[in-house]
Amino acid sequence: MVKNVKYLLVTVLISSAVAMMAQDNPSAGRMVSVAQLAAETHAAGDTIPVAPVTEKKVPLWKQKLYYGYNFDIYLHHDSQKTSRENGWSIALTPGIGWKLKERVYLGVRLGGSYANLVTEEEVSTMDTSYTTKLRVHQGSWEIAPYVRYRMKTLFDGKVGIWMEAHLYTGMQFPRVSDGLIQGTDYYGLRHSVTYGFQISPVITYQFNKKSTFQIFFSILSLGYSGTTFCHRDPITGERHNRYTNDLIIFSGKLSNLIANHFTPGLYGLRFGVQKSF
Repeated sequence: MVKNVKYLLVTVLISSAVAMMAQDNPSAGRMVSVAQLAAETHAAGDTIPVAPVTEKKVPLWKQKLYYGYNFDIYLHHDSQKTSRENGWSIALTPGIGWKLKERVYLGVRLGGSYANLVTEEEVSTMDTSYTTKLRVHQGSWEIAPYVRYRMKTLFDGKVGIWMEAHLYTGMQFPRVSDGLIQGTDYYGLRHSVTYGFQISPVITYQFNKKSTFQIFFSILSLGYSGTTFCHRDPITGERHNRYTNDLIIFSGKLSNLIANHFTPGLYGLRFGVQKSF
């Protein structure tokens, strides 16, 4: 009890001293008032304002530049009156592009492919007729600049319907792997050069902000194709070139379609992935 009395006396003395200081020095009273106001504000649960955090600005090139790759698998059977061709091919085509506008993309693709073909041809002479059969391996490369325009979006922008037009040029190098002329050129063909343009629809599906899946519908394409075949006579060594060109419709040459020479296969679909930086 004695301790409580001492504590009470000390409290009274301190309160009296503070009151006298407030009378002699008004600023002391103001200091007490400010301290009380701060204590009351803190007790009321008010928070101290914090400066907003600014987001890091994304560089323009990361917003516009993108890259991707296409993967093709082609199975086909081409049958004409005196010849047949069966085989398959695979191709990998990486590319890079620039978002010119929200609906317009510009880009270029550069890739290579490998084909394994079996060709059969019926040969008739005055005395007899026979069928030649060769297995041909063919490597090629191609470069294709393109422009793509988005026509419509579906499902809250997840699905896009585009129309793409591209130019292309490339080279093919066929070689025979069996038969009596194993390891030599394919009927004296050293290489061929292809060129042309194509217009075809593309459907895209956006997985997230950085990844988009693509399907190219080459089977609905229109275009023009030209080829220069560079031959060398295996006996004389003389070189000569042969040229062909044709309109392309539904992934086949127009002349073949008119002559009912269809080439069914999976060439009509091509798959790819596009990614942003």
